[in-house]
Amino acid sequence: MRKLISVISILLLICVLLCSCSKNVEPLSKVFEQIKSEVGVSEMVEFGSVSDLDRFYGIAAEDIGDFAGGINNSGVNQEEIVLVKASSSDAAERIKTALTNRYNSKLNETKNYNPEQYAIIEKCSVETNDLYVSLIISEKASAMREILNKAISGK
Repeated sequence: MRKLISVISILLLICVLLCSCSKNVEPLSKVFEQIKSEVGVSEMVEFGSVSDLDRFYGIAAEDIGDFAGGINNSGVNQEEIVLVKASSSDAAERIKTALTNRYNSKLNETKNYNPEQYAIIEKCSVETNDLYVSLIISEKASAMREILNKAISGK
């Protein structure tokens, strides 16, 4: 009986230690709100459901743990912010591929007809950080990415 109590106590202690070391990451909707309030974004149609991510990027609902962002629908301004927490590492790879395809498509679309937007897109990228995958296309991408990375790191 004493052994059992000792083993349970040790397991509880390990659980407490592991939980206290985990990151306390804000929901991506709050991160997106912070980006909008601190950096500002153009007028965007925000993602309302996971089906929006499937429609625009081909990202399956079961691959998504959390998401936020939106797309500028003006047709000229290519600003796009996609923040996704994948449900697994395999899902993160699939999401990265889907967002990279979108990024390359936007580059190809603007290359010949909109050199100003092409230059903006060219300076942006798809980035991953553990289960977090993002595509941020904006003149202010570096400031937006800084807010995202700070939120992900839990600092």
